[in-house]
Order: sequence, then structure tokens, then C-alpha cells
Amino acid sequence: MKSIKILATLLTTVTLATLLSTAPITVKASNYSSNVTANQKKHYVIKNTPKLSKWGYVLNVNSSALPIFVGKSNYQKLLNNPYFKGTKSVSPKRLKNVRFKIVKIMVFKDVNGTPEYLITSKNHKYNTWTPNAGLQYYDIHSKYLQRVMKPLKKIKERDLRVLNRKTAGKESVSGQKRIVQNKHDFDLAVKSARKLKGNQRKFVLGSLHQMKQDDGIRNVMQEKQNNILLWTIN
Repeated sequence: MKSIKILATLLTTVTLATLLSTAPITVKASNYSSNVTANQKKHYVIKNTPKLSKWGYVLNVNSSALPIFVGKSNYQKLLNNPYFKGTKSVSPKRLKNVRFKIVKIMVFKDVNGTPEYLITSKNHKYNTWTPNAGLQYYDIHSKYLQRVMKPLKKIKERDLRVLNRKTAGKESVSGQKRIVQNKHDFDLAVKSARKLKGNQRKFVLGSLHQMKQDDGIRNVMQEKQNNILLWTIN
């Protein structure tokens, strides 16, 4: 999973570099232009993301996140401009214990690219756009949460094997067997999630319910975009 996260970050970086190269911008070390040209803007769409925003401040950044900009004034500038760069930034490594909320999602229209998310800390002190490879649920290493993650990892590994072999879909005998096995592991994850407490129990059960609604039991890898819990399966 670590390699997949690194690849996702590299793909995003390459995509942004390609877009920027189509409209050269003069950059000063102390002040990156906040203007977005028409040529840049047509390649992406910024949207609200209610399925992710509703969970509030449940995310930490990791070393795969892009530089974090410091200062409340940056928040409003970043809302509709993923190319804006603040004058002061801090390494994600220094903010591992700061919790973030997802505010917006940026998807590319005419080119391939990993979606990016605008995240902000409480009071908008820290803000940035980053792919989900740079984000993780703050309590992902909890001992009790691992009992939920273990069967979810089995689903992911099973689906990856099928994807790599390019075998038949759910209508085939092998496909039906995989889905039955996935459902068994999903039920184990739900059973463990019900033993969690407080906000963690609410978040994990809500994420699993969303996974089921999004048909993630059939293909967990396909439905990861809008599910924070699934981002952190590794």
C-alpha cells in the first residue's frame, strides 16, 4: 500500500507540473501568484465533498502530504485555487498530531490525475491541497481498530489478485465465490467495529455502512475515493 500511495503522489505531482507548463508563471520565493489562468482552470473542477467533510477533524497528514501552508489568510485563497502557494509552509512531518478536516475535492477533467483534497486544521491555521496518499485516519494504529482493518485488508488483497489476473466479474463462479468471501470478511469487520467506543465507533460503523452502500464489498478498490477508512488499508 505504501508503494501505491507514493505512486499516487508522484502521479499528482507530474499532472500538476504538466498543467503548469502549459501556462508559465513567474514565481518569487516569497510570493507565488494566486491567479489561475483560463488554460489552467479548464483542466480541473473543485467541488464540495459532503461524504468526507461530515466527519470533521479526523485526519492526520503523513510524509506523503504536500507542504502545509501556515496562516488563516491562506484558507480563503486556497478554496478555489489549488495553485496558490502561501509565503510560509511547514513540513507534514511536524504536524503528525494535528487533526485536519476535508473541505473540497479537485478532480481533473481532460487529463489523468489523482484527485486532491483541500484540508484545514481547526481555526484554519494549517491548510493545503493534497492527494489522499498524504492523509490517514488519526487513530488508524489503534489496537482495537486493527481488528476491523484485518478483514478489510483481506478483501483488498483478494480484489487485487483478481484485478491483476483480469479474471471474470461477479457473474462468474469465481466472481461469486470472491464476493461471498468478501461479505464474510466485511461482516467480521462490522462485528469488531460494534465493539469500539464513542466517536471512533460512530466513524468506523458509518464508513462501513457507506462502503456497503457504495458496493465496496464487490470491489473495495473502486470505492476508496469517498471513504477515509479505506484510504488507510495497507
